[in-house]
Amino acid sequence: MTKETDPWLLMGRAKEGESEAFSQLYELYFVPVFRYIFFRVQQKEVAEDLTQTVFLKAYKAVERFPTEGQSPLAYFFAIAKNTVIDYYRKKKDIPEDPERFTRREDTKDTHMTNVEFRIDGERCLQAVKQLKSDQQEVIVLRFINEMTTAEIAEILGKNEDAVRQLQCRALKTLRISLQ
Repeated sequence: MTKETDPWLLMGRAKEGESEAFSQLYELYFVPVFRYIFFRVQQKEVAEDLTQTVFLKAYKAVERFPTEGQSPLAYFFAIAKNTVIDYYRKKKDIPEDPERFTRREDTKDTHMTNVEFRIDGERCLQAVKQLKSDQQEVIVLRFINEMTTAEIAEILGKNEDAVRQLQCRALKTLRISLQ
């Protein structure tokens, strides 16, 4: 990691009012934050709006970012988690459209393969939704956002062993429900 891409240094510079540093944080964290939110809301437009809300909230509160302890990534994910919670509190009705999550562009694959892909994706999505909330978060962060156990532990405020245990239990439950 270089001086220009080190999240801690960027956050420090952003706290000092340097907008370019925050822009670099935006570029660094946009995709993982968007993926996290998209998995939760399953609507691209809503996920885009909520992701922008996360970065706006982070920008407005950047001076309150602690200089020790929580990593910048954990800071952004905490804001994302709370933003999704606020979204659902305001919305109160959660429409289900699993096809939005599993839809993909047509390729040279046959129509049957696309149908099978959608069915498998829908089954996986429904199985993940049946997991406990903390298990869902671990699965999303680990396999959708491709984060390490250490990063997940920091984001969730748990130790790495607890995260591994949540992941193991979640995968075991998924294995059983997808048989």
